[in-house]
Amino acid sequence: MAAVKLFHPETDEEYARVHELATYELGKGLASLDEIKRIDALTHAAIWVVRRKAQVSGFLAPLALTLAGRDALINDTFDAANIRQEWVARMGEPLAGFYCWCYAGKDQVSRGALVLGLRNLIDRYFPDLPFFGRDSTEAGARIMQHLGFYPFGATPHLFWRCCSVMDVAA
Repeated sequence: MAAVKLFHPETDEEYARVHELATYELGKGLASLDEIKRIDALTHAAIWVVRRKAQVSGFLAPLALTLAGRDALINDTFDAANIRQEWVARMGEPLAGFYCWCYAGKDQVSRGALVLGLRNLIDRYFPDLPFFGRDSTEAGARIMQHLGFYPFGATPHLFWRCCSVMDVAA
């Protein structure tokens, strides 16, 4: 599988661009810029950007979950705009899964790179962990289906994928 190079945001302007892309693509009601920066400061791995011509052209936000975070997602009490600290796994803490918090790209090349980055996380780096996502947009739902996500139980709009479970069952 091809690799893609993602970078951690380096400046406040890059974080602002991440928030701008998210609200442009998904609308209002998302996490605030301060919330994005707070969560990324907790994990040092929640926000990854792709750059084109030295500018942020897209981002991927895979949120590492603790058991409490995974359970909140499954029980539909998880609020993606107001993340509780106990839901997020910091570096070195046990992981119970990932939540595809958000991703957005301003063009097809950037979006393709981000999907490839997510695919690498799911298939190559964390095949034994469940990845969850919500179908916030029609395009997002199509991407999740393309990546092999399936509806998760009775929780509305929640989808999941776990390579080690689903590939064996197939």
